[in-house]
Amino acid sequence: MLIPTPMPSAASALPVSVEDQQELFTTLLDGSNQAILIHDRLEPLYANRKFARLLGFETPEEVIALGWLDDLIPIQRLVRAFVIWSRILESGQAVTLTEVRGLNRQGAEIFVDVHTRPIQWQGRTVVFSSLYDVTARARAKRELERSYLRYRQLAESAHDVFWDMSADGRLTHVEGGDDLGHAFSLCLGDRWIDHVPVDARDDAMVAAIDAALTAGRAFRSETIPFDLGPLGRRLIEMNGVPVRDERDRLIGFRGTFRDETGAEQARREGELQRNLAALGRVSGGVAHEINNLLQPILTFSRLAADRADNERDREAMQTVLASARQARDIVRTVLEFARPRSPGGVATIADPVEVIDREIRILATQAPLVRLTVSHTPGCNRPILGGPGELGQIVANLLKNAFEAMEGQGGVTLSTATHPDGNALELCIADTGPGMTETVRARVFEPFFTTKEFGKGTGLGLSIVYGIVRRWGGTIRCDSFPGAGTRFTLVLPYVTRQNAVEENSKSG
Repeated sequence: MLIPTPMPSAASALPVSVEDQQELFTTLLDGSNQAILIHDRLEPLYANRKFARLLGFETPEEVIALGWLDDLIPIQRLVRAFVIWSRILESGQAVTLTEVRGLNRQGAEIFVDVHTRPIQWQGRTVVFSSLYDVTARARAKRELERSYLRYRQLAESAHDVFWDMSADGRLTHVEGGDDLGHAFSLCLGDRWIDHVPVDARDDAMVAAIDAALTAGRAFRSETIPFDLGPLGRRLIEMNGVPVRDERDRLIGFRGTFRDETGAEQARREGELQRNLAALGRVSGGVAHEINNLLQPILTFSRLAADRADNERDREAMQTVLASARQARDIVRTVLEFARPRSPGGVATIADPVEVIDREIRILATQAPLVRLTVSHTPGCNRPILGGPGELGQIVANLLKNAFEAMEGQGGVTLSTATHPDGNALELCIADTGPGMTETVRARVFEPFFTTKEFGKGTGLGLSIVYGIVRRWGGTIRCDSFPGAGTRFTLVLPYVTRQNAVEENSKSG
């Protein structure tokens, strides 16, 4: 009977001689895809080809020939390495170090992840280290950190606010922008459209942003109003690009907010100044010519009305006369608008409060149902630059507009006070009327712009007020929102020693 020969076990199949084991051990280590070093506190005992090439050598024998590896490791890392490896030898525990920095033979910087454990080698305990080259990863990480630092520094120094938004339009992150950034940080978690004023949500630019977000595409330089809590209502330029994941799915948007309130106001004011200047150059001559034509119309229509022998003709001529008078009033308004500054310069108003109160007494009878509240802060009644007649015209225009906006019923508040800088009179006229939309408010001082019915306004009243105030060196601001009334704030410079000397020199 044949007796089968037993198959050798896995253990018995391995080389049994020391030489065979050494050859197998060396073959395995040389074939490893990791750099291998066996050392005793930086005295190299064995290195594979991967380790030699990592350090810039041609063969492992060159590494062993060094005797010590301290020249390849910066001194601070060398001290730390001695401490760690001593603990490994004492405790017998493995240790993993990540992104250890070193230098190769040519002095180039390298980074490695090192897994180290104690082993028995030729009758003594030594350190076995496997190293994985992560230089590319470490450099990419360093570059990413530099880019992030640069981004942070740019964000902190910029006036713009950097924002992130979810796909459904909710703000998830804001950064930079100082006060503007803080105001937007209070909006985190809210949809952007929730902070756009209701009266502005039908604007073309708001619709353009909404369409871009819905379609998942970029949008540029869209300026829209925002209600921003502590900062109030601001004009914000909004820019954004879509953010997609690795499957090209839309996951949100990223972009910037920029406060354009001041720039937009300056642009509008510059445009208004140019329009006023252009209109002033042509309106004077045209108004004079029309005024000359109106004189005979007024004269002969009055005579014809007086001589009419029947009621029908008389009413017809009275209609002609009324229209001619209305045209004359418009011409006078245009002439007042186009009137240049007198050679003697701007006059002074010694008692501005008295001029204001006198105009109020005259106008109050025109709207008996309006609640008119007047207040003057003590000490504010000081001489201002300007003419009494023009100040009366300013007050009359603003009060008449308020009365008409409220259709003769409601409340008007007129107040005077010293401006916070102490150099001007601040005159405020506020009504409880229906208010204005953003679009209307932006054009309120434009010549011939009016929301009144045809024949009920020329659109020059507020333009004239604006021109007078600017000629005096003052400012006028309109604050108005639908359902919240309208408020005009005028800052009229006081007469000071300096501007009094300037005006006297001009008149002399």
